Amino acid sequence: MITRTCKYTIFTKLTRVSLSFSTLVIGTLAQTPTPEMGGRLGQSTFVSANFILNLDVQVLGPDGAPLKSAAVVTLYASSGLPISTATTKGTRALFTQLAPGQYYIEVEASGFWKTREDTIIDPSVGDNVVNVSMVPAAAGSAPIIYYHTPLLAPEVQKELDKGIAALKANRLDAAQKALKLVLKKSPNHPAALYVMGLAAEKKKGNPQEARQYWEKALSFDPTQQVAVYALGQSNLLKGNYTEADELGRQLLQLNPNSWKAHSLVASAAFRLGKYAEAVSHAERAWELGGEGAGSISIVLAQALAVQDRRAEAVEALKRYLAAKLDQSHAETARKLLGQIESKADRFAIAGSDFEKAASDLAPPDISPVVEHWVPPNVDDTPAPVEPGASCDLNDVLEKAGHELQLLPYTLDRFSADETIEHQSVNERGVALRASKVTFAYVVSIRETRYGFLNVEEYRNGTEDPNVFPDHLATKGLPSQVFLFHPYYQNDFEMQCEGLARQGPGFAWQIHFQQKRDVASRMQVHYLNGKRFPVPLKGRAWIDATNYEVVRLQTDIREPLKEAGLYAQHTDIEYGPVRFQKNSLDLWLPIRAEIYMQTKGHRIHRRHDFNKYLLFSIEHNETISNPKEHPKP
Repeated sequence: MITRTCKYTIFTKLTRVSLSFSTLVIGTLAQTPTPEMGGRLGQSTFVSANFILNLDVQVLGPDGAPLKSAAVVTLYASSGLPISTATTKGTRALFTQLAPGQYYIEVEASGFWKTREDTIIDPSVGDNVVNVSMVPAAAGSAPIIYYHTPLLAPEVQKELDKGIAALKANRLDAAQKALKLVLKKSPNHPAALYVMGLAAEKKKGNPQEARQYWEKALSFDPTQQVAVYALGQSNLLKGNYTEADELGRQLLQLNPNSWKAHSLVASAAFRLGKYAEAVSHAERAWELGGEGAGSISIVLAQALAVQDRRAEAVEALKRYLAAKLDQSHAETARKLLGQIESKADRFAIAGSDFEKAASDLAPPDISPVVEHWVPPNVDDTPAPVEPGASCDLNDVLEKAGHELQLLPYTLDRFSADETIEHQSVNERGVALRASKVTFAYVVSIRETRYGFLNVEEYRNGTEDPNVFPDHLATKGLPSQVFLFHPYYQNDFEMQCEGLARQGPGFAWQIHFQQKRDVASRMQVHYLNGKRFPVPLKGRAWIDATNYEVVRLQTDIREPLKEAGLYAQHTDIEYGPVRFQKNSLDLWLPIRAEIYMQTKGHRIHRRHDFNKYLLFSIEHNETISNPKEHPKP
């Protein structure tokens, strides 16, 4: 049990509403079925029951011992065609039923440079073996700073909302008028600059002016994905294929699971004559984006046909046409299908007008902001994982739980500067009221005796909720991660969904949900003195190398109408905080977003933490800001 709860409290004239987070977990869970390693991604040309040749890839660390952390191994034909992907944790990646010939392997693992190794499948050897030695990446070789697009003042945000609505309705003069007011009040706001670029391109047909707005937006927030994509697509249309390719890869660094990024790279790669690469990214775009990415089938089919893979090209186009997605693209697809089926010269297909249309890319999003007041919950937004990844849930939970067990012993108290940006919003997420406060934030996490954790939080030396905007005290952010502590685990149903790209490396993606026959001990909601346990569900990403939780998203399992709690979504990022003198890294909250709806209230709040100070090791010694690490 927990000896202390951390409360959210809302005071109104008629009622007293409070929300409490507590923290704990118990036990281990049954292992989910483990998928086979080396799941097929490629074509039957290379993977066939007619072949009995295998390739055993042994991934080694710098010391020559098997790599202990998870690695993603992708097997390619010598032409660059990806054949299959597998994951391994300190053992091997096994690829079976291969044709003899030349191949190469790429291996990726957190904390190591991507490594390539050439190999030959020898028909005289049934089981071919190749060893791949990983090289540690240089510390800080690709540094990143955490970015938040600033929240706008309510009156400015309303103008941005007007501008976006007018742009969608094609009322371009009204859109530009509203956006100019936004930029007058907030001249460097990345979202406003992005939308202004869209308006300039749409009204004046001036891509150069649009690109200037997008480049300026990225100069203030280089992580703004919509601007990277728009800039990349604009370069593609202009024929700047190398620049488009670079921007597509930049977007993949920011979001490895972006189907639009894969589409952009596929389109640019095709135009640069990198046909196998175009196929690889186009197939991944379709896999991630589904029907939304359907028009990339035009590039996919062209790239396949140019490589004399006509049957696959025909299949891709027929799949797209059967989906009946877009008649303008469908006419292009039918024309291309006719050429391929008539066995037109593959070089004629490569040089045809199809490649100049750029109709294979989806248009940029008009709105760079969430258009509903709260993001979709975790069950409404499938999170992609790497194909062929095998996951041992028991192993992940045991190691993550071990790291969390050490935390109360490593630190009993830490402090930080905490900045909170608070908004009361309407149903479209537009601010009605806004405020910003900074606290001297102190947290104590202790195990008072076996099975008992005590979590205390103070802002400016007090627990009084009245120090918070709107008297809503959002506490318990350091506590939520403890759902993976062995004291709490058994309160939840958990499933390992696979290995995901998260930030600069890989993380095990875990879905969790409060068991229906177990009352929630993680959060409690109070209404007029009555206590309501709040069942949570969510998704977490646990680093595949060190088993620290790097990100945690939660929603309520279902609305608690009797308690007046209708929606709640949290998104917390954790990062290594360096204690300089002892070179000790502790994983602590870096930033968090909270959305909450109660009776008559919709709340959006951001928390940012920096300037950590660790008391348990040595008083008055400062910990640096979150350690910079590679761009996600």
